[in-house]
Amino acid sequence: MSEPTAGPPPEPEWRRLDGRMLLIHPLQALLRALPAFLAIFVARLGSDDSDRWELLVLPVVIAFGLLRWVTTRYRISPEQIELRWGLLTKQTRTARLDKVRTVDLTAQLHHRALGLAKVEISTGSATKDRLVLDSLGVEEGRRLRSELLHRVDPALAALPAPTGEAVDLGLPPPATEAPAGDEELLRLDPGWIRFAPFTMTGLGSAAAIFGFVSQGLGRFSEEGDVFESGATWLRGLAWWVDVIGILLLVSVLAVGAYVLSFWGFRLTRNRTGSLHTRRGLLTSREVGIDHTRLRGVELGEQLGLRLAGGRRLKAVSTGLQGEAGGGSDWLSPPAPVDVVSSVATSVTGDAVAVSGTLREHGPAAARRRLTRALLLPTAASLVLVTGWRLWDWPGWPFWFILPLVVAAWFLGLDRYRGLGHLVTANHLVSRGGSLDRRRVVLARAGVIGWTVRQSFFQRRAGVVTLVATTAAGRQHYDLVDLPPERAYELIGELSPELMAQFS
Repeated sequence: MSEPTAGPPPEPEWRRLDGRMLLIHPLQALLRALPAFLAIFVARLGSDDSDRWELLVLPVVIAFGLLRWVTTRYRISPEQIELRWGLLTKQTRTARLDKVRTVDLTAQLHHRALGLAKVEISTGSATKDRLVLDSLGVEEGRRLRSELLHRVDPALAALPAPTGEAVDLGLPPPATEAPAGDEELLRLDPGWIRFAPFTMTGLGSAAAIFGFVSQGLGRFSEEGDVFESGATWLRGLAWWVDVIGILLLVSVLAVGAYVLSFWGFRLTRNRTGSLHTRRGLLTSREVGIDHTRLRGVELGEQLGLRLAGGRRLKAVSTGLQGEAGGGSDWLSPPAPVDVVSSVATSVTGDAVAVSGTLREHGPAAARRRLTRALLLPTAASLVLVTGWRLWDWPGWPFWFILPLVVAAWFLGLDRYRGLGHLVTANHLVSRGGSLDRRRVVLARAGVIGWTVRQSFFQRRAGVVTLVATTAAGRQHYDLVDLPPERAYELIGELSPELMAQFS
């Protein structure tokens, strides 16, 4: 008697987003439609029509927000996660579980007030490769993150498959301490806020606010007069008072941006080696970085941070949204050098790669750094001299030529001192830049290709740029102005199988 054949496995159940999103999505829909409502309101201010027909759109907008909960579903099968939404036009997006690289939890103020979070599941560096679940309960989002990341982690392959209802992994509620079994690598020290004024954040914020205020006040005559009188008053102050005021404004804005972004920052590592960061004052963000996707670290050494004795640390990993996508790659805020170096050593396991002495690129590289630094002040000097001799230009700008040349000279020297590379047993290290210096510790196994590039001026100088291609971080990291023989020596040392094809 033959045994009955087993039927196909049951289809996983569809899951809904949290019902509390019904309080959030209509509000978000109203906020997105607010500019249109304001435009209609302003356009009808002088109208004699007393019927406010535009208010009839409000229920439609609110209903549209409610429909998102009704039409959005997701489910997890043993092979993939599937997201479906839409009423008239059904849309479906899927991602293979073995391609999931990061699962981010973001909670803005309205999310946090209701205990919700937005879960972003990434399978690549492009935005179109991300599945967004807005909104899930915080605990449900953390369980989902554990399901997805554990599913692709060989160390946890024995855990139940993430099908049907979410598996309760016994995760504790959010707390100020790291979960039991997790190793805490870094916790924010409030004293590190002193590094905020030495970053570019404050200057960028000040410029943005000044431009916004100037444009807004310039639209109205009365406010414009106030703005003009204020500018006149500022011009009447001593120059050193203006300088101090600008420095104070930039510093305050930088401190504010630092606190908003990094307050409560904590970096932990779980028992499988994967990293987890949590940060943010008003908008909290949790990012998990699978250790199998990590390809190295990037130590930022901006000029201001170097002068203040600080550094910052970012991950070089596949699937992360970096500077243009929300800062998922932060492993440390601007902090003291020894603290950041210690974290980088813990993450990479290679102290020599993090703090070791780099190999210089030679005299030709030094000449190119100095030549390029002095090019602009030299050209400016020639223009000023020509204008003074031929067109009677004033001579007072000549007072700035010598300080400008000296500053450019020291900038060129600093750029050369910051240029170098190093090869360790497991990593390729490259460093370059002056105002925005970066030291990249890249895993040798993460390099997937090489490019040797040489411009016209590099050919004259006898140097090349060696580009290490990788699928992580910035996708490529350059070793600038290397002697050609050293470039090919590095390729042979790091990728001997590749050089064998051309020998």
